Amino acid sequence: MKIKTKIILLSSAIGTLILLSFAVYVSYFTAKTLESKFYIRLEENARMLGTHVFNSKSYKDKGYYELSNQFINQFSFGRNYLVRVEKNKKQPLYEPLLPMGNFFFEEAIENGKAELMINDTAYVALFFEDKDHDKNLVVVSAAVDEFGEAEHADLNRALISGVVIFLFLIVLISFYFAKKLLNPIASINKRIGQINISNLNMRLSTKKSKHQKQTEEKDEIEVLISNINDMLSRLEIAVKSQRSFISNASHSLRTPMTIISGESELALNSLDPKHPAHYSLEMVSREVDRMNLIVSNLLLLSRTGYDGKVQNMSHVRIDELLYKVKESEGYLNDNHRIFLDFSNIPEDSNLLSVYVNEDLFFIGLSNIISNACKYGNDKEVKVSIEVDHSKIVIRVMDQGIGIPDRDKPHIFESFFRASNVGSIYGNGLGLVLAKNIFELHDATLTIDSTEGKGTIVTITCPIADF
Repeated sequence: MKIKTKIILLSSAIGTLILLSFAVYVSYFTAKTLESKFYIRLEENARMLGTHVFNSKSYKDKGYYELSNQFINQFSFGRNYLVRVEKNKKQPLYEPLLPMGNFFFEEAIENGKAELMINDTAYVALFFEDKDHDKNLVVVSAAVDEFGEAEHADLNRALISGVVIFLFLIVLISFYFAKKLLNPIASINKRIGQINISNLNMRLSTKKSKHQKQTEEKDEIEVLISNINDMLSRLEIAVKSQRSFISNASHSLRTPMTIISGESELALNSLDPKHPAHYSLEMVSREVDRMNLIVSNLLLLSRTGYDGKVQNMSHVRIDELLYKVKESEGYLNDNHRIFLDFSNIPEDSNLLSVYVNEDLFFIGLSNIISNACKYGNDKEVKVSIEVDHSKIVIRVMDQGIGIPDRDKPHIFESFFRASNVGSIYGNGLGLVLAKNIFELHDATLTIDSTEGKGTIVTITCPIADF
């Protein structure tokens, strides 16, 4: 998951939690406030009714009914109950038509007031001590607070819509700030993507002015840029040193090897083949040629690995290039049998064109085909071409010794040779060089091999654009 997505999700989750907590808090305490206010209104109704009853000559006169209707009708489903309780007792004389038990009246008698909510109906009971009569009075007012419930429902709807709107705003703000915060990192990644082995002199830069850099403390991004630039400087020095060493060493080795090769050939030509030193000179000459090949491959490998770009590019027909490789291999070794299978090539010749450095691509293909011939048990090597969408696929198949499974992870390491090559000549650089050459041309090289059965090398390269 990308950091930007993580920031947006985390900010949204935190914002949602805060908004929901706030909404629940407001909704809960609003409901409690409305309920408390409704209890107060019912209490006022019960107190006024009880006071009027005490001031009346009878318990239920005309004034009682008028007062009862005047106040209780203000509420939905409102109703008053007058309950007589004998003195020094905590239970009514008869069971009123109310859903609660005697505990409600006991609380009202003990505390002077009792409140209870059953479903949506609120009950408030007030205790009045009647000194003029032999029984005390409990007035119960009951009603449903439809207005309060409607207000609470409107508030909940407003809170829900507010949470949705603010959550949407939080996501937008999180997206904006995540993009703004990560823009420097994106710029760093883009700049680093442009740096390769051929332009290590490039450096990352910040948008702050020199005056700001001197007076302000560096933030984390600037510290990161500074560390990357320091690393690039060290890497540039190391690469230049290594490149200089390889180039100087290669050129320095060529001169003495050329002299040794020339002198050994001169000695061989002037020496009787039956002379005891003739064999030794032949070995010297052969090993010098081998060293020349190693030095040439090392120099070419260093150039393809360090330049990072290919010059002298041109459009080349891949089938014609393979013909040249076949002729070159046949010239070097008459025993190499190479069969070019062009049965699947398209009729449009433009689909066989690649945009490459012809010399380098020739070396890469030559190394692959030469390996197939060397390790192919002197059997025929088949080279086929086909076009798959916008790619040219070249397959080099042999029926040779194959590669052991334990050696496959190391086949692209310099100087590595498989454990089953025996006395077959090689230096372990040809496959590495070929892979580097193909990668420079945006081509891929894959190897599928079975020990004792053979190897299939697949080269996939893009078709040239005209």
